[in-house]
Amino acid sequence: MIHNEDGTLTPMDEPYYRSTLIAPGTWRIESDGDDQYLIEGDKEALAIDTGYGAGNIRAYMQTLTKKPLRFVANTHDHFDHTANDAYFDCAYMSAETAKKATIPFQSFAGLSFPRNYPKVIVSDEYKIQLGNREIEVFIIPNHTAGGTAFLDRRERIFFTGDEIFQGNNTMSDTGSVAQYERNMAKLEAHRSEFDKLATGGFGVIDATWVDKFLANTRYILAGHEGDPVTQQGRRPQPPSDPSAPVIYRRRFPRPGDAATPPSTTPLEFMRKMTYDGCSITYDIRHIQN
Repeated sequence: MIHNEDGTLTPMDEPYYRSTLIAPGTWRIESDGDDQYLIEGDKEALAIDTGYGAGNIRAYMQTLTKKPLRFVANTHDHFDHTANDAYFDCAYMSAETAKKATIPFQSFAGLSFPRNYPKVIVSDEYKIQLGNREIEVFIIPNHTAGGTAFLDRRERIFFTGDEIFQGNNTMSDTGSVAQYERNMAKLEAHRSEFDKLATGGFGVIDATWVDKFLANTRYILAGHEGDPVTQQGRRPQPPSDPSAPVIYRRRFPRPGDAATPPSTTPLEFMRKMTYDGCSITYDIRHIQN
């Protein structure tokens, strides 16, 4: 069962969709997994990520637009963003994303999801044409090796998936502060072209978070050190009684569903820098590449 935000319970295999118009021809979709988005041009519509909710998300999105919806663009490979890709004719994704897209999380053990659907591999400056609406690709790896953002200049929105969290960002075990600085600088170079960030876990947030994280990374790179981290972040735990009914919270991580293994970084190397209204958690051994 899934526990909904209004307190009701819904069977896990029952479709559930909520949509919000966030700009002309642009919708935020809440199902299960992280947020998905729908972008409408004059000729085509495009999905951004597909979540892992039950049901045919393409059919639901098609009820919101009269333009043909054939394609999805993925921000990264995690199952809560790619589970339903096979409903679409084709998926745009980075080369690194293609390696791991649509591999089920533990809470879906025993269920089979197609992984051989058509894909178009994209890289920096690739442009998706929707008709009087162009979506440009930016590769910004940190949360995953294939992290991808999509710039919609017409409505001034950057779709950034899980590469920007509101408030705090953690550098991946394979990433670095320097890499994240380059990511934010890449977005900042187009700062005059967007006002909002459409994220995976925080909905639509102000674009100034790019400014803040760029300033923070540069502060660290200038030689400033953050505060010691005293404990690792807690992950969801399974119920203590294995015979108890399984109830998941909609849109929240589930026990065992980590897309990446828990960090193995000893706490002695972990730091948290709070600067310019945001925080970055990082490994002092991985400041530079």
